[in-house]
Amino acid sequence: MSVQDKNNSHFDETAQAYDDQPQVKEVTKRSSNIIIEEFKASTSADHVKNASVLDFGCGTGLCAFLVADHVKHLLGVDASKGMLTQLHHKLDTLDEFASVKDKIHTVNHLVTDDAPLPEPEATQYLSGPEGGFDMVFSHFVMHHIEDVEGVTRTIANKLLKKDGWLIYLDLEGATPHSHGHEGHAHSHDHGDGHGHGHGHEHAPHAHGHGEHSHGHHEHRQHPEGHEQLTQAHFVDKDGKPMEIVPHKQGFTPENFSEILRKAGLVDVSAKHCFGQYRDSHGKKIWMDVMMVKGRRA
Repeated sequence: MSVQDKNNSHFDETAQAYDDQPQVKEVTKRSSNIIIEEFKASTSADHVKNASVLDFGCGTGLCAFLVADHVKHLLGVDASKGMLTQLHHKLDTLDEFASVKDKIHTVNHLVTDDAPLPEPEATQYLSGPEGGFDMVFSHFVMHHIEDVEGVTRTIANKLLKKDGWLIYLDLEGATPHSHGHEGHAHSHDHGDGHGHGHGHEHAPHAHGHGEHSHGHHEHRQHPEGHEQLTQAHFVDKDGKPMEIVPHKQGFTPENFSEILRKAGLVDVSAKHCFGQYRDSHGKKIWMDVMMVKGRRA
């Protein structure tokens, strides 16, 4: 069974209880605010209001519902049928999401270079010179993806329209600036986001071209005496490493920025966003969250 299949199976099984984890809602609310703020800062408030956006790995809709409130239309894409079933159950039964119900469309699909979207969505959203999305975002998805470079290249070149923005929020691992803290990551199993399953390589610190991908590490405020999330926390109930998380080390602004540049995006920037506690097998563990974004020229 592939990592992708294992991810699908895991999230199908946990979909109904996924939203019950308190830290999931907390981190999603903070992250969705950052996604909208970064999108507005990169374009304009009017552009955002009229935007068509794609949520890559939308899961049960926690982030999608919050982002959809600010844009014209949102397509949620996920490889897990169980997660999408839960998303639509909430849309159909909870009054709090009534304002975004008509804005959201979903598709159960694994994004690939040969088939970035299935039909009829491919024709509906991607055809013509203006085809594509004004913004594509993912929230705690990429640490589940084996081939992060390949997926990013597909998103950048086949899902974004020209001048469209790609925004990722995910786990921030340690860098040489991090004052000795270990790298860290987390998974949906313990509650933070949702995704598919594809690979990522470390890249050197990059400068130049008017872009920036470093800094902000010195502004982190780690609580004294906390235990920080590391690769060792990604184990199942039997203590075995979790196969659904290929990138247990998380990402850094430097290597994530390089991945977007390799995909051909410009105006790339990345930064530390926030840190918070999460529960891991009954322990309070500290995690850091970073953002990276880039524009299709």
